[in-house]
Amino acid sequence: MFTMVARRLLLALAACHHVSGFGIMPSHETVNLLQQAATHFTHQASHHAHHEHFPTLLKFLHHSAPTPVHHDLTHVLRQAPHELLEKYTQTLAQYPLPTKMATGATLAVAGDAIAQAKNDEEYDVRRASSFGVFDMAYRALQHASFPLIVASFHGQFLSSLFSNPDLAAAMEQTLASQLGIVPFLYYPAFFALTGAVQGLNTDAAVTRAKDNFLPLMKRNLMFWIPVQFIQFAFIQEDLQIPFLSVCGLAWTFILSVNAGSTKSYVSEEAEVMTTIELNAPPMYEMETAKVEEEEVDLRVVESVIR
Repeated sequence: MFTMVARRLLLALAACHHVSGFGIMPSHETVNLLQQAATHFTHQASHHAHHEHFPTLLKFLHHSAPTPVHHDLTHVLRQAPHELLEKYTQTLAQYPLPTKMATGATLAVAGDAIAQAKNDEEYDVRRASSFGVFDMAYRALQHASFPLIVASFHGQFLSSLFSNPDLAAAMEQTLASQLGIVPFLYYPAFFALTGAVQGLNTDAAVTRAKDNFLPLMKRNLMFWIPVQFIQFAFIQEDLQIPFLSVCGLAWTFILSVNAGSTKSYVSEEAEVMTTIELNAPPMYEMETAKVEEEEVDLRVVESVIR
């Protein structure tokens, strides 16, 4: 199982592209290089129970502070990679939806943490939480929608463009996801959930969505069309969402850098409220004016009576 998945993941990286400024350019040299790496990697994994770098990492952990976390991590790392993957796939088979959601949330928080590390500001827990919550929700949506997409698109529309019907089906499924689910479900959910968790009101959340949707959608198509084509064409069904979660680590970094923080929109909202408060007359002036108005009305009534 481990060797098969490792080879597929490495070939997936080689299948389509070099990434340069989020533009996708085919590279035969890259394909050949990573094919060789995949063959070497799977050969080594088949004959060695432990990764060659594990002893160094375990030695470091041994000399670190003896906390329960260190003991647990050491115990995990002592297991061979194929054993860890086997346990993960067993858990995935037994609890598919929770495992996919937990995998996505964990890697999303990690991607956001890498993005936040680029700034000198204090780590924003609410921002990280918003990415974790959103990714869990989206993995659940993918879990429910992918079988429907696969059942509905099986190469009937693009068969004339591909000699292989499986590749035609994979491209149709990719476009259905990227041109259907992403603009109409993914991004509305992203801006709504991350905005709500980070404390934006409705107006600020809508403004944030308007400012960021088109730039993010362009990056989204350039990044995800090759990746998701590989997913539908080459990755077995039960590992598709974990595969996307791993690729999503890089995407979450891009997403977080470009639209992760809501601080600027919170600041704009605060400035608007401050401006309103400054321009509004003080409460005591309003109350005084009201009393004076009532006294004038009373005097008018008295004069009429007389």
